[in-house]
Amino acid sequence: MRTALLILGIVLFIAGPAAKIYHLDHANNYMIASGLGLVMITAMAFIKKK
Repeated sequence: MRTALLILGIVLFIAGPAAKIYHLDHANNYMIASGLGLVMITAMAFIKKK
């Protein structure tokens, strides 16, 4: 489960800048999702495994 959340966070983090580069519609929404992905990655770094 932890690995799946980490992969999802990475995909979201990459999606925002990619949407800006390719000038997709609603690119600002993708940038918000990118920020959420960054938060997920950061949270996974600080939450220790049991």
